Amino acid sequence: MTKARLNLVFGALLLIYYSYVSPKGVNLNRMKLSFKTTIWAIPLIFFFSWITAANAQGLIRDSEIEYTLRLVAQPVAKAAGVGRIDIYIINNNNPNAFTTGGNNIFIHSGLIRQLKSVEMLQSVIAHEIGHITGGHITQRVANIGTATSAARLGLLLGLLTAAAGGGEGAVGVAAAAQSVGLRNYLAFTRGQESAADQSGVRYMARAGIDPSAAIDVLNIFRGQEALSVNRQDAYAITHPLSSQRISDLETYVAAYQNRPTTQHPNIDYWYARARAKFNSFIGSPKGVLRKLKKSDNSEIATFTRAIAYHRLPDKKKSLAAINRLLTMRPNDPYYQELYGQILLENGNSAGAVSAYAKAVQLAPKDPQMLAGLGRAQLADKSGSSAKVALATLKKSYARDPRNGRMLRDLGVAYAKTGNPGMASVTTAERYALASNFKQAEIHARRAIKLLPEGSTGWRKAADILAISERLNKRKKKR
Repeated sequence: MTKARLNLVFGALLLIYYSYVSPKGVNLNRMKLSFKTTIWAIPLIFFFSWITAANAQGLIRDSEIEYTLRLVAQPVAKAAGVGRIDIYIINNNNPNAFTTGGNNIFIHSGLIRQLKSVEMLQSVIAHEIGHITGGHITQRVANIGTATSAARLGLLLGLLTAAAGGGEGAVGVAAAAQSVGLRNYLAFTRGQESAADQSGVRYMARAGIDPSAAIDVLNIFRGQEALSVNRQDAYAITHPLSSQRISDLETYVAAYQNRPTTQHPNIDYWYARARAKFNSFIGSPKGVLRKLKKSDNSEIATFTRAIAYHRLPDKKKSLAAINRLLTMRPNDPYYQELYGQILLENGNSAGAVSAYAKAVQLAPKDPQMLAGLGRAQLADKSGSSAKVALATLKKSYARDPRNGRMLRDLGVAYAKTGNPGMASVTTAERYALASNFKQAEIHARRAIKLLPEGSTGWRKAADILAISERLNKRKKKR
């Protein structure tokens, strides 16, 4: 499991705001950047907009967890008719979930750790899909446009801060906006929440999933509407609760009772593994181990011990546990990947290369396993070369270019193989994804000087430079 640090800065917000919003309100026909942007740069802009918020957050990247989330979300997305849903996990203990549209859903790790059943997580996903299919993001933008320019910007910042779990900070930012605009926005979202509840229940029932889990989720936060805002969980702030809303949800669920369920046969198993991984990597390792019975030698308990002992660290016990797991499931790519991570972080790069290579053999299209293999190959001084690592990391990049850790390793591989121009553009891309546009500009300028004009790398560097210059100029003016 890796945590990609993503500084979610206001600079990207300001770029979007000044590009999209006219003094008279949101102008959807003006959603164009005023500088020349190639096709490559457009996904970069939207990626920044997905994750913008007040504080630095960690985006958790893990092949096994992402596989489980796809398994969990697929039947709900199919029932809703929305195609593939991309779910991003934010490393934040404050429970929350939100969507930014475009089939993207963000869930805090703190919420997943509180959801004891897979149906509860599916109800959260179904609810957020309800916001997507209901067009609530577009309505939200239009509603913001009804206030004055100053109030509109303040409210936008506050809402995105709250969406990422800013809590009290969100209220502080939004307080700078006009209270009338804020009240209008919140009144509108209560209606959206009710509509999303109804849609979510319908999608779950259509997918053959017990929709009563949606009530279980709301019951976690029941009564928080009576607390002061700074004491409420982020989910209660971004998903306004009331006794009426819970009562309405119970009515929706009652209409679909006693229907047969058609869950994937192994979904509870994979969800148990995902929760064990969250708890073991994020929670206190000593606390996690204390909760396990010494007599519990089940697969999930052994999995938990392998990670918790690795984090203590206790190399001997961690390796004993992971080897026991590999005996249980020798062809499990995720256990092979974990074995590689444990070996690499304990200084055994040659062993890590072997473990990651088997993981890639079992799951050849997984970009994160390719990234892990490339990282191990870079560290291994006995047999693998930087050239081999570069080829592996380029395959990972082609499948998922948004992995900051992979970009760092890819830059090192380019440098070690004598290509400083591509090392610079890759480094610029990594800094841009981390919202460090000052460093992104420096490395993009360096790449432009080193790479042949008009080449793919040169054009990518030019795009990053254009974006970084604009954002850095906005920052200086403030």
